[in-house]
Amino acid sequence: MNGKFKLSRIATFLAGCSLLVGCGSDNAADTPSKESYAYSKLSVCIDADLDGYCGELEQKVTKFARTSDNNQAPYLINDSGYFLTAPASANVVNPFTTLIQNEVLFNPLVAGDTKQAQLHLQTVFGNKYGIDFNQLTSMHGPKKETEMLLASFRHALSLSGGSSYLKISAAVDKMISEKSFDIITSLSQSDLDTSYVNLSNRYLLSGSYPFSSLFMPNSITMNEGTGTLLALLNGGQLLQINTASGTYSSFSPTVTTQPEQKSAGIASLKSSFDSHHGNHHDDDDDDDDDHGGGGIVLPAQKPSILTHATQGKDNREAFLLYQPSIVGDSSISNTCNASGSNGIFLTEIGKNSKASALTSSTKIDSFGGASGGTPPVILPPIIETPTTPVSSAACRNNHIRGLTPIYMKNLIAAVFTNGSSQNTELQLLSSTTLVPLGKRYPLSSMRPLVVLNKSQSQLLVAESNNTQAVILDSDTLTPRKSINKNNIQFAVFANNDRELIISDGSRTLSWFDLSNATSPAATLEMNGNVLRLASDPSGQLSAVQTANHIYLIDNQTRRIIKSEPYSKSFIYGMSMLSDKIIISRSGAIDYIQFGNLVGSSIKIGYQLINKELVNKWASASNNSFNSTTLGYLLQSVGEKSAVSQEFNNIDLEWLPANANTASDVKAVMISGYYRNERVSLYKNL
Repeated sequence: MNGKFKLSRIATFLAGCSLLVGCGSDNAADTPSKESYAYSKLSVCIDADLDGYCGELEQKVTKFARTSDNNQAPYLINDSGYFLTAPASANVVNPFTTLIQNEVLFNPLVAGDTKQAQLHLQTVFGNKYGIDFNQLTSMHGPKKETEMLLASFRHALSLSGGSSYLKISAAVDKMISEKSFDIITSLSQSDLDTSYVNLSNRYLLSGSYPFSSLFMPNSITMNEGTGTLLALLNGGQLLQINTASGTYSSFSPTVTTQPEQKSAGIASLKSSFDSHHGNHHDDDDDDDDDHGGGGIVLPAQKPSILTHATQGKDNREAFLLYQPSIVGDSSISNTCNASGSNGIFLTEIGKNSKASALTSSTKIDSFGGASGGTPPVILPPIIETPTTPVSSAACRNNHIRGLTPIYMKNLIAAVFTNGSSQNTELQLLSSTTLVPLGKRYPLSSMRPLVVLNKSQSQLLVAESNNTQAVILDSDTLTPRKSINKNNIQFAVFANNDRELIISDGSRTLSWFDLSNATSPAATLEMNGNVLRLASDPSGQLSAVQTANHIYLIDNQTRRIIKSEPYSKSFIYGMSMLSDKIIISRSGAIDYIQFGNLVGSSIKIGYQLINKELVNKWASASNNSFNSTTLGYLLQSVGEKSAVSQEFNNIDLEWLPANANTASDVKAVMISGYYRNERVSLYKNL
């Protein structure tokens, strides 16, 4: 545009409109009708799992503004026959943002970049329709083109098979090929059936995000609705990780000082010291006088310790659990109290965070003396002033050992130990106010296994080796049924919550039908003892880790779909999203993707090629690193022909050209056809 702003038809049309408001005024005859903007009144969510649905746990949107760039999942409207999306940076959802988001997801040439997607679409459609895709992420478009796109999308969604995202992609491919928004008569079922490769649940794609700070965390939790992992590091810092992109935020909870509280632990320690050494009076000159040999000053002690962090319903809040330290207040109560620095706190995370201060090395001054000298006195530790996190709600109690959020019902199931295992009980709290609801269930252990089912209507509670597990109603904590199995190490709900998969840590997985849980309905033997077990949000798939493998299991057929060698050590946890397995370990977050592996052959090929695949190729083949095809490479490493043949036309050229070993390979040039044109993609390895 030669540095000048070009006023397009869409700019003229929208000159008097404000952001996020449809231009459907009855006084503007040339603007879209209210019917054209009917979709703008529908609810919007953030589709974190890219399944094309606004799930119960996915964040609903009232303002088109992300608090951070961590979550790049798209906005979604899937309601009343509309399927519209928008990139995370958009301020509105409309048919034009749907075009942009489609390119972000499926066009390998834009590499997931929203600006590149807008530029590409502007080149194809901008002049023809007189529109500006830069403006269309903030405002609704002209009536004629809006209705044309909506009609084409409705036609695409009427096709059989495939996800809604894929049907929209088929429509956009046709639009770009014909350079027209109207593809109702030209888009056919065969365009959807023959244009895409779908490796979902047929291939396991491994990758890793390095995190040097992830070492021996106090807790790690995953929110299935946002795909965000929250780790509480052993220094009290929180690490929030977007498992879709590896982006993260690191911060400490903002705290406020509490009024001085007398601690039984502190009083006892001081009394003991005074009785043995006499009362010591500080001369207040801060000169650390050495009176008769001085003393050993212990480091300052915190009265409360942050022991657990669980993410709230979205990634902007968390439930923080504080417990008393050895010098903290350990008084016993079986309910939420009016004061105290321990318990569960609902806090906004990240917004008011402050950087963690580095702690100086603990310094103990010792004074050497002649033989027979007076040994140094150990002075009582300084007790820091109690603090609590800035929070919107709190349940203050010194003996809460664990909590399980029940997001769909706005509840929390918390384990109150009341000072001993004999008095332990499960209690329900409101997740918004943290007020006790008077619903309790007695426990016999202080650390029970508590597992929530997929619909969040029931809880499995498993305790000691000799006690049968019980299913509780999540609204009332009323027992519903017992499971004839003890020594339960891991358990997940499956198959629409009709079944429970249980492991006792042996090689055997057991499926229990909850309508008759007296004995397993089926079992499956693994190649080694089960170390971890997880299931996806739908309960249709499970993941199992043994000492040397990760398995993807179909819960309906109770068979292994696919396995992948995995023998990493220092693993902290494993969870499962709708498209990937997430494993947290020392120094890294590993992911094993099994879903959302769909698109053009070159787009999927670009995803598949990584350093791990190059190493497999080097180990499995005696060939040198000459040019080859991705199909031949996959066949050489043992993939089934049904998978490898999808990539026979994808050419690979290893770089640098003189590479002879896997370690020599630094990049690859991937070539193939996309939208009937020969294209090449460069990828660093």
